[in-house]
Amino acid sequence: MALAPALAQTPAQASMPRLETYVPLFVIEHSTSPNAVHYEAKLRDGKLDPQQPVVAYWVMATENGRHQDLNLLEKLKAYGFDIRPDTEPDAYRLTIVSDRKKEIHVFRMGNTVRAAVKIGGCDAYLEKIFIAQKKSWLVSLPDYAEMFGTDMSTGAPCHERVTPADR
Repeated sequence: MALAPALAQTPAQASMPRLETYVPLFVIEHSTSPNAVHYEAKLRDGKLDPQQPVVAYWVMATENGRHQDLNLLEKLKAYGFDIRPDTEPDAYRLTIVSDRKKEIHVFRMGNTVRAAVKIGGCDAYLEKIFIAQKKSWLVSLPDYAEMFGTDMSTGAPCHERVTPADR
């Protein structure tokens, strides 16, 4: 009896669902609402899912933490993102549509996934973006944004504040 190649699957293995897990990356909070946009890495069988490595959705604090998808306008103008594979394996480059100048490196690190970006001149793991908004008639306009993270080499907090004029 010949042995099957190591990569061959039995019919039972082939019909098993693939394991999907989600790892929190960072959030975007606002001054005008307790609701926040959460960004998570999507893993399939322990690796970043090449079809959809990152997902974003609202957590509605005003509605007991209910999750809600981003609407089309939010995806196109504010919280949506472009993502492309990086040169290293199991890593991606992400840019949020409202700030295409900041590139976020999403990569696996051991058993977790991290989002790394320059914050205030240091290489940092991104934790949170806070957007201070002011209301003007029916529209909320950004006053400034702050990025918060942890220095990748020292573990010290990193912070950067940007105004629309700085962009």
